[in-house]
Amino acid sequence: MFSQFGLRKVTTDDIAKRARVSKATIYRYYRNKQEIFDDIVALEVGQLLSAITEAVNVETTAFGKLRSYLLSKMGKLRELVILLQVTREAWSEQWPQGTELQNQILDRQKAIVAGILEFGNKTGELRVKDVELTAHLMVVSLQSIEFRWVFDALEMPLSVYVDHMLDVIINGIRKKVVC
Repeated sequence: MFSQFGLRKVTTDDIAKRARVSKATIYRYYRNKQEIFDDIVALEVGQLLSAITEAVNVETTAFGKLRSYLLSKMGKLRELVILLQVTREAWSEQWPQGTELQNQILDRQKAIVAGILEFGNKTGELRVKDVELTAHLMVVSLQSIEFRWVFDALEMPLSVYVDHMLDVIINGIRKKVVC
């Protein structure tokens, strides 16, 4: 209901009717609809971060880890109904306390990407001078791209999209000069 109508339009009565329970039953567990919404978003954020971490940990190369990060994040976002809706709307309008959680999600993603970049530096697969800044730029920049893919039904498989994105990130668009 939240994803369909938004936080403001859904009432506790609506939730009780849809759940086929009394309003009193809902109030036994939650003080208001905001708490229900908060719990759903927290659950979905946990699912998203777990999926990303599990996918990244399986890989043995920095490229594989970055690819798994993107594939798992973008794939999982398509499954998460409420988080997907919140990301489509302005955080402050849909969910005023969402800004703090959004910062936590960004920080966690930056830590994952920084870990991948450090791993790549150690293995010699990558050469990243400022790991923290690069992780920040990647996470923040990729957000607009990945959400665009999620919302605009591109007629291309997610893996093709991610592989092209990684090619741009890893190899860049600059013409290679042969000396």
